[in-house]
Amino acid sequence: MAVRIITDSSCDHPFSIQKDWNIEIIPFRVFFGDEEYIDGQNLTRQKFYEMMKTTQELPKTAQITPVEFEEIFRPYVEAGDEIVVLPISKEMSGTYNSALIAKEMFPDAPIYVVDTINVTFALALIVDLAVRARDEGLDAKAIYDRINALKERVRLYAVIGDLKYLRLGGRLSSAGAVVGTLLGIKPIICIRDGKVIGIDKARGLKAGYQTVLNYAKKDGIDTDYPVYFGHSDFPEALEELQMLARDQLEKGEMLSCDIGPIVGTHAGPGAVGLAFIAK
Repeated sequence: MAVRIITDSSCDHPFSIQKDWNIEIIPFRVFFGDEEYIDGQNLTRQKFYEMMKTTQELPKTAQITPVEFEEIFRPYVEAGDEIVVLPISKEMSGTYNSALIAKEMFPDAPIYVVDTINVTFALALIVDLAVRARDEGLDAKAIYDRINALKERVRLYAVIGDLKYLRLGGRLSSAGAVVGTLLGIKPIICIRDGKVIGIDKARGLKAGYQTVLNYAKKDGIDTDYPVYFGHSDFPEALEELQMLARDQLEKGEMLSCDIGPIVGTHAGPGAVGLAFIAK
């Protein structure tokens, strides 16, 4: 009997990590107009952001269905395995509910579905912690309990580099985007109660980096856990934020990942931030 960890591609871990970590990452479907793409299969990060830079209409994403979860659960249940599912926040997608519906097909199976209340590199952190717990020898119920105990302490702060995509998504008026761009305004976002919200703004990217770090300092970072950094097609910003973090933050292990289509659709290229467990 094994413990199986299943997540979705909104966690932004590379699909290549599945074998090394012995996890399963279910890809989301992404639609540019009438064209359908599968995250990580016929849609790479590079291709996605190339398409984003020329689009005049944001792509759409489709939640993972109960049937997809059922097909993944079945062989594990038949093998007598335990399952922990770590999907995108239920406030952002119906994927969590899809996993619950699929779980009902196996009423006696040890399947534990967590409302992670997170996404992107904050969810990457949660998946990482679940894998470490499994490798410590914890069973699925103990992993489920540990993640539920930690998830409220997960913090994500990021700066948005390009206002175009907030405008396309209806989160900012055209006039507001023009004025904000001229003034170099960079929104600061976080995840709160399972949703991505705006909490602040800065004049220029460098001020944005510092604002993000100031929020992290205010919360305090629990150095027993890794800190995840993420960026959307902006590796230079990732390097700069990490360099500043090394100088200013008390932290443990530093890891990073690339923001993919699920959050990249709304943030656009040019976003960067960090996620951690608060003290």
